[in-house]
Amino acid sequence: MDLVKNGKVLELVHPNGNWTLIKEEGFSPVQITVAAVAACSGYVYQTLLEKKRIEINDLSIQTDYEQDQESAVHVLTKINVTFTVDLVDKSNQAKAEKAVHLVKDACLVAKSLDPSIEINEIVVFK
Repeated sequence: MDLVKNGKVLELVHPNGNWTLIKEEGFSPVQITVAAVAACSGYVYQTLLEKKRIEINDLSIQTDYEQDQESAVHVLTKINVTFTVDLVDKSNQAKAEKAVHLVKDACLVAKSLDPSIEINEIVVFK
């Protein structure tokens, strides 16, 4: 991966168009970090559901985060990842809820962050 300076902005170079890494014009590096946790968690959760033979009609992911506003560097303190799942067979709801608790330990992005960052995975059913 390459980053380039474009004026006062850093951009992550991509063949389909660079990503602007500044909050006012794109996404901040913190937002990209949180999105990476959510995306990795989403792929892991989908894989877990497939392995358990739980079919889904739809999966969406919402995420929010908290930072320590009191410290000089506003480090991440909490990331919440909420999976909204539409199951084909509603009888699999308990298994799908159990699977969400395995996500954090299998997501390499989440495992790469400081362990003091609280990461919560929640599943909501349509």
